[in-house]
Amino acid sequence: MQSKRFPRCSPNQNSERHEEGFTLIETSIALVVMMIGALSITALFAFAISYNSDAADRAVALALAQRQMERFRALSFSDAELTTGSTNQSVTSNDRSYTLTTTIGGTSTLKTINIQVVPLGATRPWAAGPVTVIGLRTIAAPGPYFR
Repeated sequence: MQSKRFPRCSPNQNSERHEEGFTLIETSIALVVMMIGALSITALFAFAISYNSDAADRAVALALAQRQMERFRALSFSDAELTTGSTNQSVTSNDRSYTLTTTIGGTSTLKTINIQVVPLGATRPWAAGPVTVIGLRTIAAPGPYFR
């Protein structure tokens, strides 16, 4: 059995080499494509963080409005706090200040309570506007079914 020996190539000889690999240009193009993808994902994360912060602010505002509405529901219909008119108050919750605007209107038997909550000093106003909770109160009067 004879072993095959490959001839040695000296550096001066022109030999055809078939080496596979990436060139510097191909590597640079791949890095640029990956960088564009990474920057777009980073922008998406910044967008998501911003909207999550807004959603948290809106959730706190809704909780404040609901708490105010429950306070009015606990009062009797003829209570002095349920008189027709509008009031503003500043409330702080979770290190954020909000303006709570309460508007009460209606008749002697039906009152409409409208509560709006807006953040103070927001860097970006909410796209959907302020949080608004509307409630109706009526006087308890026996009808034909309550005899």
